[in-house]
Amino acid sequence: MTDAPKGPLTDDATALLPGPAMLRRCAVVRACAATACLALAGGAASQPVALPPEVPDVFTVQAALDVERHDNIFRTAGGPSDTVLRATAGVRLERVIGLQRVGLEAFVVPVRYLDNADYSYLGYGLGATWNWAVGRGWFGDLVARVGREQTPFDLVGAYANNLQTLVSIRALAGLRLTQAWAAIAAFDETRATNSLMSQQPADYSRTGLEAGVRYAPQSALELDAVWRHESARYPNRQIVDANGVPLPDAVDNAYTQDTPLLRLAYRPHDASRITGQLGYTQRRYDNLSQRDFSGVTTGLDAEWPLSGAVVMRGGLLRSIEVAELPSANYIEVRGVALRPAWQITGRTRLEATAAYSSRRYLGDPGTALSGGLVREDQIRQYGLELRYQIARRTWLSASVRQLSRGSNYPGYAFTDRWAGVGVSTAF
Repeated sequence: MTDAPKGPLTDDATALLPGPAMLRRCAVVRACAATACLALAGGAASQPVALPPEVPDVFTVQAALDVERHDNIFRTAGGPSDTVLRATAGVRLERVIGLQRVGLEAFVVPVRYLDNADYSYLGYGLGATWNWAVGRGWFGDLVARVGREQTPFDLVGAYANNLQTLVSIRALAGLRLTQAWAAIAAFDETRATNSLMSQQPADYSRTGLEAGVRYAPQSALELDAVWRHESARYPNRQIVDANGVPLPDAVDNAYTQDTPLLRLAYRPHDASRITGQLGYTQRRYDNLSQRDFSGVTTGLDAEWPLSGAVVMRGGLLRSIEVAELPSANYIEVRGVALRPAWQITGRTRLEATAAYSSRRYLGDPGTALSGGLVREDQIRQYGLELRYQIARRTWLSASVRQLSRGSNYPGYAFTDRWAGVGVSTAF
């Protein structure tokens, strides 16, 4: 994996940022990617130096039901249509005790395919967060998550019903040196396992270490400068290339990676925000040094008002990502996305999506060995979503979407169009 940012470019159905993703993400209705921009802030904001007021437990129950009709459910040339039912039920508990803030969450996502019932599955997620502080100097956070989700068919191949389990933990600690400056260090560990034997070469464990400084002169600005070291291990050897052709020898995809990195989070006022990062990534493979990568990786995610009722969100990205393929290689991703939103009335909101990305499979060992043609894909997505608030915390939604992929490899192009309706509530 990589230190790539999240934001509008990670709108799930576009697959602009490949990585573990449940099929639930294929419904952009439920996948408003702007909420993932917290990753750009370096994992945790600075903790307050003043004692916050004691607050009671905040317990929230959330539920949603969505219905989607796809005309190409498996995202392959001439694929069949299907109707998908997706329900979500979850709870979240938040509690502030002195300088400590604790959060717990749990949810289940049963998914039903009406015409292809064998692909139905039960997804789930568990999470815990602890934002802590000791006195006026020490602060940090601890985040742990575990979940299971179905890998989108356009990433692993048509008709491949793969369930991926992802376990992750991240810990950050900081020491304030002055009112504005702090020294920070972080550790993270991620493990991914796949249910299908054909996908198990993509199983991995990744460890990251960071150390640096944080500059936060005011609550609206936070700037981290860190050195990130990352190592990844793949317990199963790769035996086919990105096109499914057997390799002459099994390949170990283990790598190490170093990145000097700047992360920015800036919110000049309530209606605007800018988050982003800039780094120079150097990745070295234990096998086949022809796949080594060095270059600038960057991302920018912004939101700003165009008027009192219209807000524009957008993003730019250049990153390298692990491909969710049996070849377990990396992909260079370049992309741009726009997601304007119009608050038509106090209860009605219209959002649009226009996104484009290019994906180059530079880490494919088959290409590295043969010097053959590098696979290049182009992903385009367009969509509209209308949301109506029928009660204080209850919404109805309707959406139409189109996702298409072009490729210089034959047989990889597809177009999937779908429409969906849903209801969600929280209490």
